[in-house]
Amino acid sequence: MADQAAAPARRQDADVVQHDFRNDGFRQAMLKAALDTTPQLTEENYSVWKDKMTGLLELRGVLDALESPITQLSKDENAELKLLLISKMDSVTHNNVINAENRNSAKELWKSIKERFASSQSSNRARIFNDFLYLTFKEDAIETFITEIRITIKKMIDVGIDLPQDILAYLILFKFPATLHLLKRQIMHSDKDLKVEFVCNHLTQFNNEAKAENRDASSTEAALYAGKNDKFNRSMRGSKSGQSQSSSNNQKGSRCTEGFHNPKQDPNHSSDACWHLHPEKAPDWWRENQAKWKSSKDKNQVNYYMSLVSLWINHGDPKSKIILDSGASAHIFNDERYFSRLELKEWDVIKTGKRDATLPIKGSGEVTLRWADRVIKLQNCLFVPDIVINLISPGCLDGKGCSVFSSKGIFKVKRGGNLVLKGKVNNNLYTVDDPNSVGNDKRQERLVA
Repeated sequence: MADQAAAPARRQDADVVQHDFRNDGFRQAMLKAALDTTPQLTEENYSVWKDKMTGLLELRGVLDALESPITQLSKDENAELKLLLISKMDSVTHNNVINAENRNSAKELWKSIKERFASSQSSNRARIFNDFLYLTFKEDAIETFITEIRITIKKMIDVGIDLPQDILAYLILFKFPATLHLLKRQIMHSDKDLKVEFVCNHLTQFNNEAKAENRDASSTEAALYAGKNDKFNRSMRGSKSGQSQSSSNNQKGSRCTEGFHNPKQDPNHSSDACWHLHPEKAPDWWRENQAKWKSSKDKNQVNYYMSLVSLWINHGDPKSKIILDSGASAHIFNDERYFSRLELKEWDVIKTGKRDATLPIKGSGEVTLRWADRVIKLQNCLFVPDIVINLISPGCLDGKGCSVFSSKGIFKVKRGGNLVLKGKVNNNLYTVDDPNSVGNDKRQERLVA
């Protein structure tokens, strides 16, 4: 009977031991994770360090004893905590905190750390408030500015400086440069409560839009852009800076654009909240910036056509000029003399940039261009007598494996290391060097496109 009564008790004791073992294993795993993720204490990261270290000490069960003026630490606890605190601070903090009076006491070390970084003494409060007050705004480092604002506000709270949110927001706004006056005015006159996070969110959105505009601006720097000739145009845009811009194009393709919402841009960015789809929901500063950006793009187009006008003015016979233009889906020439082989025939028409305007195609064939060091043939060229300037299509060259490179106002088109075309770049207009002769010739020629 006694053995039967003792059996359930033994099973219960075994269950308790097993439960304690599981709990101990979990605690050890959590302690290791907390220890690994706690950074070294520096002059800049006390708030993060304190939160992680406090959680670690609390899980270890020694936080109350460490902070209590009465409870004493055991010899082992003191040695363990002393090693932990010393190992979790960098050399600068070590030199500023550890001295002969506290080096042997974990409690004194903990107290010295808090006095240095979170002391409510007037001198320390003034130092931390001045750090916030003299933060400078840099338009090329907005993300860094936002991070520094959040860190310094957390530091102020740690030393007992807890200003109202609207006061902090005004102090941040007055750091804005004159170029952001429109954004500042928009935030200050919003019907929402003025808080630090509200200001930071507007700054983040402004920064994201500025990055998008910069990407678009760089993509139009080399001009000659048309959707149908994307591959060739990527190399043309990239050659402006001497490197490929394919990654830039990937970034461009991953964001929202006017009238288009890309759900892959950000999982937290819904179509209902997309300003590109619903500009009426966007703040005034965003709409005004979009209008300025569009105006800037239009100016690029104006510069392009003004270059054409200058070309016609500076040369007595503009119809003899040849330009590389990605708006052309085929090579187009306006004079029979360019053709080494021409089939005259009433074809379709080509569309010009003007609405509903077309030019008749009178034939097609092979064009031959010669320079002192090379001869090329262009296949499937259209004969359009009424076009005011001759066009070479980047898309057709791209199909033959050609690439373009430009630097300091000079561009070159190459295939397999061989020079195909070269010329000058002026206001995004790619003008091919005048050939020495064109049309029929008995010299050896190299087939290009």
